Amino acid sequence: MNPPLISVSARTLIEGSFDAAGAAQLAAVYDVGLALGIPEQTVRLTLRRMQSAGELTQVGRGRAGRIELTPDARARSRRDGALVAFAFAQDAGAAPWDGVWHLYAFSVPEPSRAERDALRAALTWLGAAPVVAGMYVSPHELSEELAGAVAPSILDRWLVRGTTADLAIPGASTPRQIAEALWPAEATLAAYAPLAKVLAVPAASPLDGVAATARALQLSEGLDRALAVDPLLPGELRPASWEPRRLRDAFAAEWAALQRGWPALPVFS
Repeated sequence: MNPPLISVSARTLIEGSFDAAGAAQLAAVYDVGLALGIPEQTVRLTLRRMQSAGELTQVGRGRAGRIELTPDARARSRRDGALVAFAFAQDAGAAPWDGVWHLYAFSVPEPSRAERDALRAALTWLGAAPVVAGMYVSPHELSEELAGAVAPSILDRWLVRGTTADLAIPGASTPRQIAEALWPAEATLAAYAPLAKVLAVPAASPLDGVAATARALQLSEGLDRALAVDPLLPGELRPASWEPRRLRDAFAAEWAALQRGWPALPVFS
Protein backbone atom coordinates (compact mmCIF):
# COMPACT_ATOMS: atom_id res chain seq x y z
CA MET A 1 0.00 0.00 0.00
CA ASN A 2 1.25 3.52 -0.76
CA PRO A 3 2.26 5.75 2.16
CA PRO A 4 -0.80 7.33 3.81
CA LEU A 5 -1.77 10.80 2.60
CA ILE A 6 -2.41 11.88 6.17
CA SER A 7 -0.96 10.71 9.45
CA VAL A 8 -3.75 8.83 11.19
CA SER A 9 -3.42 8.73 14.97
CA ALA A 10 -3.53 5.42 16.83
CA ARG A 11 -6.57 6.77 18.71
CA THR A 12 -8.46 7.37 15.45
CA LEU A 13 -7.49 3.87 14.31
CA ILE A 14 -8.81 2.31 17.51
CA GLU A 15 -11.99 4.39 17.70
CA GLY A 16 -12.77 3.62 14.05
CA SER A 17 -12.42 -0.12 14.61
CA PHE A 18 -15.37 -0.59 16.96
CA ASP A 19 -18.52 -2.16 15.56
CA ALA A 20 -22.08 -1.12 16.41
CA ALA A 21 -21.91 -3.17 19.61
CA GLY A 22 -18.81 -1.29 20.77
CA ALA A 23 -16.34 -4.16 20.26
CA ALA A 24 -13.28 -4.63 18.04
CA GLN A 25 -10.97 -7.54 17.26
CA LEU A 26 -7.35 -6.66 17.95
CA ALA A 27 -6.04 -8.57 14.94
CA ALA A 28 -8.05 -6.30 12.64
CA VAL A 29 -6.92 -3.19 14.54
CA TYR A 30 -3.25 -4.13 14.15
CA ASP A 31 -3.62 -5.05 10.46
CA VAL A 32 -5.25 -1.72 9.54
CA GLY A 33 -2.69 0.10 11.67
CA LEU A 34 0.17 -1.48 9.73
CA ALA A 35 -1.50 -0.45 6.46
CA LEU A 36 -1.53 3.11 7.77
CA GLY A 37 2.09 2.96 8.93
CA ILE A 38 1.24 2.74 12.64
CA PRO A 39 3.53 0.25 14.45
CA GLU A 40 1.89 -2.35 16.67
CA GLN A 41 3.84 -1.03 19.66
CA THR A 42 2.27 2.42 19.16
CA VAL A 43 -1.17 0.85 19.03
CA ARG A 44 -0.49 -1.16 22.20
CA LEU A 45 0.66 1.95 24.08
CA THR A 46 -2.44 3.87 23.02
CA LEU A 47 -4.64 0.95 24.07
CA ARG A 48 -3.04 1.00 27.51
CA ARG A 49 -3.58 4.76 27.85
CA MET A 50 -7.21 4.48 26.80
CA GLN A 51 -7.75 1.59 29.18
CA SER A 52 -6.17 3.55 32.05
CA ALA A 53 -8.45 6.48 31.21
CA GLY A 54 -11.49 4.24 31.48
CA GLU A 55 -12.35 4.42 27.78
CA LEU A 56 -12.10 0.73 26.94
CA THR A 57 -11.54 -2.73 28.38
CA GLN A 58 -9.49 -5.53 26.86
CA VAL A 59 -10.49 -9.20 26.81
CA GLY A 60 -7.70 -11.62 25.97
CA ARG A 61 -4.17 -10.81 24.94
CA GLY A 62 -2.31 -10.18 21.72
CA ARG A 63 -3.92 -10.50 18.31
CA ALA A 64 -6.44 -13.03 19.60
CA GLY A 65 -7.95 -10.51 22.01
CA ARG A 66 -10.68 -7.96 21.62
CA ILE A 67 -11.47 -4.54 23.07
CA GLU A 68 -14.78 -3.08 24.21
CA LEU A 69 -15.85 0.52 24.74
CA THR A 70 -16.92 1.55 28.23
CA PRO A 71 -20.32 3.24 28.71
CA ASP A 72 -18.69 6.66 29.17
CA ALA A 73 -16.68 6.28 25.97
CA ARG A 74 -19.78 5.21 24.06
CA ALA A 75 -21.58 8.32 25.29
CA ARG A 76 -18.68 10.50 24.11
CA SER A 77 -18.73 8.72 20.75
CA ARG A 78 -22.44 9.50 20.40
CA ARG A 79 -21.76 13.19 21.15
CA ASP A 80 -19.01 13.29 18.52
CA GLY A 81 -21.32 11.60 16.04
CA ALA A 82 -24.05 14.14 16.74
CA LEU A 83 -21.62 16.97 15.94
CA VAL A 84 -20.78 15.42 12.57
CA ALA A 85 -24.47 14.83 11.82
CA PHE A 86 -25.22 18.47 12.64
CA ALA A 87 -22.52 19.67 10.24
CA PHE A 88 -24.06 17.75 7.36
CA ALA A 89 -27.62 18.70 8.31
CA GLN A 90 -26.64 22.36 8.32
CA ASP A 91 -24.96 21.97 4.92
CA ALA A 92 -28.21 20.51 3.60
CA GLY A 93 -30.17 23.55 4.78
CA ALA A 94 -31.94 21.62 7.54
CA ALA A 95 -30.75 24.00 10.29
CA PRO A 96 -31.20 27.60 9.03
CA TRP A 97 -30.12 30.45 11.31
CA ASP A 98 -32.88 32.48 12.96
CA GLY A 99 -30.66 35.55 13.43
CA VAL A 100 -30.41 35.10 17.22
CA TRP A 101 -27.10 35.12 19.09
CA HIS A 102 -26.86 33.00 22.24
CA LEU A 103 -24.82 34.29 25.17
CA TYR A 104 -23.25 32.12 27.89
CA ALA A 105 -21.59 33.79 30.87
CA PHE A 106 -20.05 32.63 34.13
CA SER A 107 -17.93 33.98 36.96
CA VAL A 108 -16.39 31.12 38.90
CA PRO A 109 -14.06 31.76 41.87
CA GLU A 110 -10.56 30.30 41.98
CA PRO A 111 -11.38 27.50 44.47
CA SER A 112 -13.76 26.09 41.82
CA ARG A 113 -11.24 26.33 38.98
CA ALA A 114 -11.98 22.79 37.75
CA GLU A 115 -15.64 23.70 37.20
CA ARG A 116 -14.62 26.92 35.40
CA ASP A 117 -12.25 24.94 33.17
CA ALA A 118 -15.01 22.43 32.40
CA LEU A 119 -17.32 25.22 31.24
CA ARG A 120 -14.63 26.82 29.09
CA ALA A 121 -13.66 23.50 27.53
CA ALA A 122 -17.24 22.56 26.73
CA LEU A 123 -18.13 25.91 25.20
CA THR A 124 -14.94 25.94 23.15
CA TRP A 125 -15.55 22.39 21.92
CA LEU A 126 -19.05 23.43 20.88
CA GLY A 127 -17.67 26.32 18.82
CA ALA A 128 -18.65 29.24 21.06
CA ALA A 129 -16.25 32.20 21.06
CA PRO A 130 -15.24 34.43 24.01
CA VAL A 131 -16.27 38.08 23.66
CA VAL A 132 -15.15 39.29 27.10
CA ALA A 133 -13.77 37.45 30.13
CA GLY A 134 -16.26 34.83 31.19
CA MET A 135 -18.73 35.44 28.35
CA TYR A 136 -19.09 33.34 25.20
CA VAL A 137 -21.32 33.75 22.17
CA SER A 138 -22.64 31.32 19.57
CA PRO A 139 -25.21 31.50 16.78
CA HIS A 140 -26.43 28.12 18.06
CA GLU A 141 -28.52 27.20 21.08
CA LEU A 142 -26.18 24.90 23.00
CA SER A 143 -28.16 23.96 26.11
CA GLU A 144 -28.71 20.32 25.16
CA GLU A 145 -25.09 19.81 24.12
CA LEU A 146 -23.80 21.50 27.29
CA ALA A 147 -26.00 19.26 29.41
CA GLY A 148 -24.31 16.26 27.83
CA ALA A 149 -20.79 17.60 28.26
CA VAL A 150 -20.85 19.25 31.71
CA ALA A 151 -22.28 18.06 35.02
CA PRO A 152 -25.78 19.55 35.61
CA SER A 153 -24.66 20.87 39.00
CA ILE A 154 -22.00 23.04 37.31
CA LEU A 155 -24.49 24.48 34.83
CA ASP A 156 -27.09 25.15 37.52
CA ARG A 157 -24.57 26.81 39.80
CA TRP A 158 -22.58 29.01 37.45
CA LEU A 159 -23.95 29.42 33.93
CA VAL A 160 -25.95 32.49 32.90
CA ARG A 161 -27.69 32.35 29.51
CA GLY A 162 -29.27 34.95 27.28
CA THR A 163 -30.14 35.79 23.69
CA THR A 164 -30.03 38.85 21.49
CA ALA A 165 -30.68 39.71 17.85
CA ASP A 166 -28.76 43.00 18.22
CA LEU A 167 -25.13 42.09 18.90
CA ALA A 168 -22.21 44.41 18.22
CA ILE A 169 -18.56 44.03 19.18
CA PRO A 170 -15.70 46.50 18.70
CA GLY A 171 -15.06 46.87 14.99
CA ALA A 172 -17.96 44.67 13.90
CA SER A 173 -21.72 45.11 13.86
CA THR A 174 -23.19 43.09 10.97
CA PRO A 175 -23.57 39.32 11.46
CA ARG A 176 -20.89 38.47 8.90
CA GLN A 177 -18.48 41.02 10.36
CA ILE A 178 -19.04 39.55 13.81
CA ALA A 179 -18.50 36.04 12.48
CA GLU A 180 -15.20 36.97 10.83
CA ALA A 181 -14.00 38.82 13.94
CA LEU A 182 -14.81 35.98 16.34
CA TRP A 183 -14.24 32.98 14.06
CA PRO A 184 -11.71 34.04 11.39
CA ALA A 185 -12.20 32.20 8.13
CA GLU A 186 -8.46 31.71 7.66
CA ALA A 187 -8.11 29.40 10.67
CA THR A 188 -11.09 27.28 9.61
CA LEU A 189 -9.92 27.01 6.00
CA ALA A 190 -6.45 25.92 7.15
CA ALA A 191 -7.98 23.19 9.31
CA TYR A 192 -9.48 21.57 6.21
CA ALA A 193 -6.13 21.29 4.37
CA PRO A 194 -5.47 17.68 5.53
CA LEU A 195 -8.91 16.55 4.37
CA ALA A 196 -8.46 18.32 1.04
CA LYS A 197 -5.15 16.49 0.58
CA VAL A 198 -6.78 13.10 1.06
CA LEU A 199 -9.71 13.89 -1.22
CA ALA A 200 -7.42 15.17 -3.97
CA VAL A 201 -5.87 11.71 -4.47
CA PRO A 202 -8.33 8.94 -5.45
CA ALA A 203 -8.20 5.70 -3.48
CA ALA A 204 -6.16 2.90 -4.97
CA SER A 205 -8.12 0.22 -6.80
CA PRO A 206 -9.05 -2.51 -6.24
CA LEU A 207 -9.51 -2.28 -2.47
CA ASP A 208 -9.64 -5.12 0.03
CA GLY A 209 -11.19 -4.77 3.48
CA VAL A 210 -8.00 -3.55 5.14
CA ALA A 211 -7.31 -0.96 2.43
CA ALA A 212 -10.94 0.23 2.45
CA THR A 213 -10.81 0.68 6.22
CA ALA A 214 -7.48 2.50 5.97
CA ARG A 215 -8.89 4.88 3.37
CA ALA A 216 -12.00 5.52 5.47
CA LEU A 217 -9.84 6.27 8.51
CA GLN A 218 -7.73 8.74 6.55
CA LEU A 219 -10.92 10.53 5.54
CA SER A 220 -12.17 10.39 9.12
CA GLU A 221 -8.90 11.77 10.48
CA GLY A 222 -9.06 14.68 8.04
CA LEU A 223 -12.64 15.51 8.93
CA ASP A 224 -11.97 15.19 12.68
CA ARG A 225 -9.04 17.61 12.47
CA ALA A 226 -11.21 20.09 10.60
CA LEU A 227 -14.18 19.84 12.94
CA ALA A 228 -11.90 20.31 15.96
CA VAL A 229 -11.36 23.87 14.69
CA ASP A 230 -14.50 24.61 12.64
CA PRO A 231 -17.19 26.35 14.76
CA LEU A 232 -19.79 25.17 12.20
CA LEU A 233 -21.34 28.59 11.75
CA PRO A 234 -24.64 28.79 9.88
CA GLY A 235 -24.32 29.19 6.12
CA GLU A 236 -25.77 32.69 6.45
CA LEU A 237 -22.54 33.75 8.19
CA ARG A 238 -20.14 32.36 5.58
CA PRO A 239 -19.70 33.01 1.83
CA ALA A 240 -21.94 31.10 -0.56
CA SER A 241 -18.87 29.38 -2.03
CA TRP A 242 -17.61 28.24 1.38
CA GLU A 243 -14.82 25.70 0.71
CA PRO A 244 -15.34 23.59 3.87
CA ARG A 245 -18.91 22.91 2.73
CA ARG A 246 -17.64 21.65 -0.63
CA LEU A 247 -15.06 19.43 1.07
CA ARG A 248 -17.66 17.96 3.42
CA ASP A 249 -19.84 17.18 0.40
CA ALA A 250 -16.89 15.44 -1.28
CA PHE A 251 -16.16 13.54 1.95
CA ALA A 252 -19.78 12.38 2.19
CA ALA A 253 -19.80 11.18 -1.42
CA GLU A 254 -16.64 9.09 -1.06
CA TRP A 255 -17.65 7.78 2.37
CA ALA A 256 -20.98 6.62 0.93
CA ALA A 257 -19.20 4.91 -1.98
CA LEU A 258 -16.86 3.06 0.39
CA GLN A 259 -19.78 2.06 2.58
CA ARG A 260 -21.69 0.66 -0.40
CA GLY A 261 -18.69 -1.43 -1.35
CA TRP A 262 -17.87 -2.59 2.18
CA PRO A 263 -21.07 -2.32 4.28
CA ALA A 264 -19.99 -4.89 6.87
CA LEU A 265 -16.78 -3.16 7.92
CA PRO A 266 -16.84 -1.90 11.56
CA VAL A 267 -15.74 1.60 10.49
CA PHE A 268 -19.14 2.03 8.79
CA SER A 269 -21.23 0.69 11.68
